[in-house]
Amino acid sequence: MWRAAVRPLIHARDRVAATRAVAYFLMAGGSVVGACALLVPGFAGGSTLGVLTTEAVAGAMVAAGALCRLAPQRVPEPFWVIVPFLAVLLIGVLNLVTRDVSVSAHLYFLWPLLYAATFVRRDIMYVLLVAASLTDAAVTFWIKSDVTAVTDIAALVTAYAVSTIVVSKLQARSEALVTRLEEQALTDPLTGLPNRRAFDLDLGRALHAGAERALLIIDVDHFKTINDTWGHGTGDAVLTRVGTALRAAAGPGDCPARLGGDEFAVVVTGGEERARAVAAQVRAHVASSSDLPDGLPTLSIGLATTADLPAPTAEALLAAADRALYDAKVHGRNRVASSSTRDERRKDPRFLTTRSSDGYT
Repeated sequence: MWRAAVRPLIHARDRVAATRAVAYFLMAGGSVVGACALLVPGFAGGSTLGVLTTEAVAGAMVAAGALCRLAPQRVPEPFWVIVPFLAVLLIGVLNLVTRDVSVSAHLYFLWPLLYAATFVRRDIMYVLLVAASLTDAAVTFWIKSDVTAVTDIAALVTAYAVSTIVVSKLQARSEALVTRLEEQALTDPLTGLPNRRAFDLDLGRALHAGAERALLIIDVDHFKTINDTWGHGTGDAVLTRVGTALRAAAGPGDCPARLGGDEFAVVVTGGEERARAVAAQVRAHVASSSDLPDGLPTLSIGLATTADLPAPTAEALLAAADRALYDAKVHGRNRVASSSTRDERRKDPRFLTTRSSDGYT
């Protein structure tokens, strides 16, 4: 359906922000390290080789950051999970080469940790927290073997854990709020079905998949009369009933939606035969639950398939289904009309009937 069940390694909506975070970390970190290697005596180990090595690493960081910023579309998804681990390794190596165990050197580890707490899944974040703590401890004990190293590492690991977990919790609350807002923005409040915005997304994704798809456009017959005669409360109950029928008839991969007013739609996985079966189920469900005079509500349904279109775009499929819906209304309502039948009738003037779900009417 239109909502993902499992969160990916990094959410699609976070890719732009993650790109900028990585780019700024690499460019800022590389610039600072390169400047310190040139300007701070002893920063790069006090040797020419140390300075050259540090400058090479710093230059590579700046170049990689610029690439991430300028061409994020070329970066595969796993990179955004691997990059904080690479950052931890890089920071550890630089601290070891420069023999720097000052507070500022330790705090570099917060950058990848905060990145992970903000953008990647919680399980990966905890693995990174352990990796950063162990790397920092190993480098610190290698350079500084006295008892103060133990207290330094204990304090720093505590700070890493608290900072990471607090940011992670705040991010989780923010993500829950964004998810709720997305659901509200993509859901029709009356029927609980996806709304027009969600339908457009579903239709685009369905056509992008390449398999045959059918589209049903559904209109409640004489809906204005229902509202005017029995009141808007009854009209709302009718719309809710249609929404329930659509959910009951839709199978895996089908995408029902309320387009607005008394108009609904279903993107059906498969061709015309499957779409007709779905339409028949919807009509039968609504008819069996009708409690209004004259058998109301009834449904007029327009059907179109990608197989009938030379260029199966969303716009073309919608237009074909709309034309079929018009045919269903013109020829008496309470029926299913397909775009393929309409095309046959246009070719043969003697073909004056439209095909209903039970045959020709």
